[in-house]
Amino acid sequence: MSQVAVAWAIVAATLAPSADAPIDPRSEYLSVDGRQLYYESCGSGPAIVLLHDGLLHSVLWDSIWPALCLDYHVVRYDRRGFGRSDPATAPFSPEDDLLRVIDATGIKRAILVGASSGSAVAIDFAVAHPERVEALVLIGPVVHGMRSSDAFLRRGDANNAPLASGNIDATAANWAQDPYEVYGPRPEARQKIHDILVASPHNLTGSGAPEIRPTPPTVMRLSTIQTPTLLIVGEHDIADVHAFSGALQAALPVVRREVWPDTGHLTPLEDPEGLTRRIKTFASVVERTTVTVATATLARYAGRYRVGNSPATVAVKQGRLILQLNGDADVPLFAVSGSEFLVRTTGTAVSFERQGTARATAMIITNAGANPVRCPRI
Repeated sequence: MSQVAVAWAIVAATLAPSADAPIDPRSEYLSVDGRQLYYESCGSGPAIVLLHDGLLHSVLWDSIWPALCLDYHVVRYDRRGFGRSDPATAPFSPEDDLLRVIDATGIKRAILVGASSGSAVAIDFAVAHPERVEALVLIGPVVHGMRSSDAFLRRGDANNAPLASGNIDATAANWAQDPYEVYGPRPEARQKIHDILVASPHNLTGSGAPEIRPTPPTVMRLSTIQTPTLLIVGEHDIADVHAFSGALQAALPVVRREVWPDTGHLTPLEDPEGLTRRIKTFASVVERTTVTVATATLARYAGRYRVGNSPATVAVKQGRLILQLNGDADVPLFAVSGSEFLVRTTGTAVSFERQGTARATAMIITNAGANPVRCPRI
C-alpha cells in the first residue's frame, strides 16, 4: 500500500462516525464514462444530497452526516478527481455526474446542500433539472459565470505555491491556516483540513480534465430557479463569497440569506451542530404540503396593511400572493390552506381575517416562537 493510501486509511478512521453511530451507510462506486465515482447513502425519508467544496471531498460532511441520516435519505459523493473518485480523462459536466448519482440512488427530488464549489454544482443542476430539486442550501456559495477578484486568485496561488516543488505538507498547511477557510483558532478543524489534504493530495490538483460549464453562464439564469433557497455565509469569509451571495439574494425569487457570526468558509467544520439544526429546520418547512388557491380568493387578501409603524403591501402575482415591506423585494407566500400561507425559507406563517366573502380586514404574522402580530388593513 502506498504512503498516500496508508495516510488516507488513517484519516478516514479518525474522521468517520463512531462505531456506535446510529447509521448504516452504504458505500458504492458508480461507473461513469469508464471512470468510478465513489458515493455513500444512508437513512430513509425525504432526500438530501451533500455536495462538497473544491478543496476537501465528501468527508467534509462527517460531523453532520450521522444526525441527518436519522431522519433523511442522505447521499454524499466524491466529485471527479476528489477523494476516492477517479479523475476525469475528458471534459465532463459536474451536473450530469450529479444526475447519475441521484438516479443510481433512486432519488426523484432532493434538497441539495452544497458547500463552496459544491454550491455552484447545485445551482447549475437546479437550472438544468428544476424538477429534481426540492430546495437548495448553499453554504459559502459560488456562482459560475461570475469572475473572481484578483485578490481571491492571488490568495489561491500563494497557498498552492509549494506544489511547484511537490511539497504537499506545506501546501496543506497553507490551506489549513488560511484565515478565510476557518475563522479563529479552531485547531481541530484546521488539523482536519491538513490531514485530509495530506491523505488525498490529488484534491489539490483538480478534477483531471476541464469541467464543462453551462451556457449561457449560470449567473445570467439565476432568476429561473424557483425552489426555496437558504444562503449561509460566514461573517469572516472572503469578500468574493459575500459578492456571490449578494448576487443570489438579488436574483432568486424564494431566498433567504444568513450571515453567521464567528465563522469563515467551511461551516460544516466550524459549526456542525448549528448547521445540522438549520438544515433540519429548513427541510421541515420545505416539506410542508402547499395547495392552490383560486385567484378570486387571493384577491380578497390583496391590499395594504400596517406592520408596526410601516405599511406592507400584499398583491397577487402569477397566481400567488406576495408580501412587500418597506420597498424590499417581494416575498412569495405559499398557501397551506385557503386562508393560511407560509414563507418557505423561514417558516413564518401569514393568515388573514375576513368574514364570508368580504375582503380581509387584517393580516396575522406569526414567527416561530413568537406571539402572533395582528396587522390591520389600511
